[in-house]
Amino acid sequence: MKHSAFLRRFLMLTYGAILLFALLILGIYNVISPRLFAQDKIDDLTAKGQIISGYISSTLRGEISSSYLVPLIGRSTSQWEATVWVVDAHGDTLIRTQQIDGRRVGKLPASLSDSMLSTVLAGEVATHIGALKDLNSESATETDRRATTIDSALRGIAPESEEGETTTEEVINGSLVAVAVPITFFGQVVGAVFMAQSMTEILSGMQALNNTISFSLIAVALLMLPVVFFLASRMSRPLRNMRSVALTMAGGDLTVRAEEHAHDEIGELGGALNYLSRELGQTISSLEVERNRLQSLINGLSEGIIAVDAQGQTTLINPAVSRLLSLPQDVADVRAAAPDVYAMFDESLESGEPVLRTIWVRELALRVSIAPLQQKDGTGAGCVGILSDVTSAERLEQTRRDYVANVSHELRTPLTAMRALLEPLRDGLIKTEEQKQQTYEVVLRETMRLSRLVSDMLELSRLQSGTASLTRSVFSPLPLLSIIHETYSAYAEDYQQTFIYDVPDSLPQVTGNPDRTQQVLIALLDNAFKYTPEGGTVTLSAAQEGGVVRVTVRDTGIGIGPEDLPHVFDRFYKADKSHHSRGTGLGLAIAYEIMKNLGEEMTVTSTLGEGSAFSFTLHTAGALMVPTSGDTAAQTDSIH
Repeated sequence: MKHSAFLRRFLMLTYGAILLFALLILGIYNVISPRLFAQDKIDDLTAKGQIISGYISSTLRGEISSSYLVPLIGRSTSQWEATVWVVDAHGDTLIRTQQIDGRRVGKLPASLSDSMLSTVLAGEVATHIGALKDLNSESATETDRRATTIDSALRGIAPESEEGETTTEEVINGSLVAVAVPITFFGQVVGAVFMAQSMTEILSGMQALNNTISFSLIAVALLMLPVVFFLASRMSRPLRNMRSVALTMAGGDLTVRAEEHAHDEIGELGGALNYLSRELGQTISSLEVERNRLQSLINGLSEGIIAVDAQGQTTLINPAVSRLLSLPQDVADVRAAAPDVYAMFDESLESGEPVLRTIWVRELALRVSIAPLQQKDGTGAGCVGILSDVTSAERLEQTRRDYVANVSHELRTPLTAMRALLEPLRDGLIKTEEQKQQTYEVVLRETMRLSRLVSDMLELSRLQSGTASLTRSVFSPLPLLSIIHETYSAYAEDYQQTFIYDVPDSLPQVTGNPDRTQQVLIALLDNAFKYTPEGGTVTLSAAQEGGVVRVTVRDTGIGIGPEDLPHVFDRFYKADKSHHSRGTGLGLAIAYEIMKNLGEEMTVTSTLGEGSAFSFTLHTAGALMVPTSGDTAAQTDSIH
């Protein structure tokens, strides 16, 4: 079962810790305790060896009889709890413990003598812990050299030699603790007392302690088994519950809650999980609201938004992109449909630098601005591009350039003519009074042409900037149209053209500026007669259409091509690109701006080679009109 895994791991961890603790304790005890026991034994043997050394020194000084020396040292190892050897300066055994379990002890082992005797003869206490074979024997030559320099006072004591003795290695085998204490006589070292005891005897007391520790650890492990199982079961139940809650939260249900009644760390964990669930739910809800808001904002932008990842794959695109790039709504592969745009994305991804470029897609000028995205480690995370429709700005810039060119052309023509006339006049090349008068008339005519051009430019500028004063009043359009008819009837006869007046006798009163309306009619009729050949017809008509009176000027002239029709009301625009036609090209632009500022509508329809029809509206008195900036003007402009 799944829940038993925690119990199993908990039990394994607990008993593993107990076992590791037991092994660690036993290991440390087995490593350290022999040294501690051996060191204590060395201290004990050193003190006893000094006592025996004192007995022998007293014997050498005659204070104790030599016959008492063996009883003092003892006949058994139990007296000193060690085996004892008394040796002279040459390492020869003089006295030794006589009995170990009924067997005689042999002479001092050569390994002990060779490794420790030289240190003792130097007047120091020598010690050894370990096996006999681990002793590093000093060379016999060095030992003999030291011995020959010392007059052994112990030579009078003959070493014992008895039958039936056993070797010391048979009695003391394995590891041992040995101490060598020097014997001094009148300030000189004449021999040494060696005392040794097997480590097996020393450590025999450790076995009981080892058994006690092992039993205690086993008993603790058995007694803790039900306790550990009970505690693990209690700990695993809320953990299983929190696991189930976490999996449910991962599935999207943030309403589940974990148990948090326990007053311990697990209860705090449950409370933290519930707090996380609540905060995560609020955060996700807020993010969804912000995402929807951002998505609505992006979808509502007139600019196109495209986002790609580090591999150039599209991750975000708003509806404006399809409109700007003229793509079908159900296009599957935007990259294939707009390769020029995505080439700029690839360039930005490769270089890591922003890319800004203007491209033309059919009739639209698009400003494409692409900025790379970077992660915290500096690696590229993709790009975001903004597509803006700058067609109006591009056309405005082109219009500005055309305007400067047209103004320069219109000003240059009369100035060139006046210069061509004034220079001969200055140089005296024109001599007769009649020629002078003709020159003056031409200069005056060109000057008036310049004056009209400047006035028209100023008038158009005021109208477009909204600074021109236009007042409205209620008036009848019939008298105005009648005056215009009388004026242009004579004009039509002079140019052998037909002028048709088609205005009903009953027209309602209108709201507007009569002087400005007359100015617009004059501009439209001048334009109609100018571009209508001899024998053509110009018609002035008016009719009521709902809440407005529509006035129309129709001609049978040369007409306007479909490519020129959208630009008829632009300043200086002429269908005759060679500028051979009369006029400045500002009349229609001024008329359009006047009607626009009065809140009226002006339209044009034309067929190339058949003629054109210009019309504008006049709101009837009482009809709803769009307010204009000129409503508060105090005076009425004169007709130009």
